Amino acid sequence: MTGTIGYEMQVVALGWLIYVLTGSAFYLGAVTTMQSITQTGISPIGGVFADRFDRRKYIMLVRIITLPVSLGLALLIATHHISIVDLIIAAAIFGVAFGLNGPARQALVAQLVGKDLLMNAVSLMSGGSNLMRIMGPALAGVLIGVIGVDGIYVILAICYLMVILAMVPIPSQPPAIKASSRNMIGDLTDGFTYCFQNPTVLALLLVGTVPLFFSMPYIPLLPIFAERIWNVGVSGYGVLSAAPGVGGLIGALSVASFSHYQRKGVLIIGGVALYGILLVAFAGAFDFPMALLCLALAGAMGVIYTATVSSVIQSIIPNEMRGRVMSLYQMSFGISGLSALPASAIAGRVGAPATIFGCGLLTVASGLFIFWMRPSLASL
Repeated sequence: MTGTIGYEMQVVALGWLIYVLTGSAFYLGAVTTMQSITQTGISPIGGVFADRFDRRKYIMLVRIITLPVSLGLALLIATHHISIVDLIIAAAIFGVAFGLNGPARQALVAQLVGKDLLMNAVSLMSGGSNLMRIMGPALAGVLIGVIGVDGIYVILAICYLMVILAMVPIPSQPPAIKASSRNMIGDLTDGFTYCFQNPTVLALLLVGTVPLFFSMPYIPLLPIFAERIWNVGVSGYGVLSAAPGVGGLIGALSVASFSHYQRKGVLIIGGVALYGILLVAFAGAFDFPMALLCLALAGAMGVIYTATVSSVIQSIIPNEMRGRVMSLYQMSFGISGLSALPASAIAGRVGAPATIFGCGLLTVASGLFIFWMRPSLASL
């Protein structure tokens, strides 16, 4: 969880730094999109690595790679040599790291806890992450004014170091498949083939990806809401960023109570629909407290939806395929960020509220369309 709180603090600091440097909605989206491109492109390779190597050691190695990047950004910011190009390059590197790390992390959790406790484990992990999403943005909103954005990146490096140390006591895990059994291209092909030949897995991957693509642009646009719409400054931006985490924590605890609920497809479609509707309500909120409430409720629905999709996918795939399949699921988070750039460009023309209003409607429509195309999902 220390890695999550460091990352969430960095997201707030990065958004604020970009907005101060450029004052542009376009660049807010451009940095997010660059990270998403590299994360999406590398995730399938990360899935192959997650199945071929000891997942614990592999995660530690990836985290070690991110340490100098965080410290380098801190130095550039502290010496006033930072530029938007530097931030775009750093976003690309972080995207690679997240794409490599994500599949192994999710597969390792499933490998450690087993199928019976999987949904509880996923919800607990999601709950912890959302608790950090509450604390991280709120702390960042306060600390930016005290230690500066460069100080936030030093904290990020410390958090990554703590993640590495926390992994040391975990027992080593044997590779899911023998490295000599096939070449890596063959392993990658097997992962794609398995997903496309399994209609339920493919439908879950789609419903875990497409609605997120339309919904996630609200995150990089939050600085505009804080500065231009509500005029609440950096501290208000931190509160706005923390609100989805508050709801997400509640949503994660709710998911844990649904571990034995038989109609998990209903949870997924209900979560998707309400998630989009609440983003529409956020875009049209008439005051700041209402906006916070809508974001918190949207965070709850988003976690109920995504955590249920993740646990259902992991419960029906074999361990030897888990890293590769979860890498395709992990791509959903990268793909969702690809909408940030066009959404930011649209926001520059029609305004951020109108853009998020449209994104919310598309979130609902895309989720309902997938369930209409694959009605068997409702019976999961």
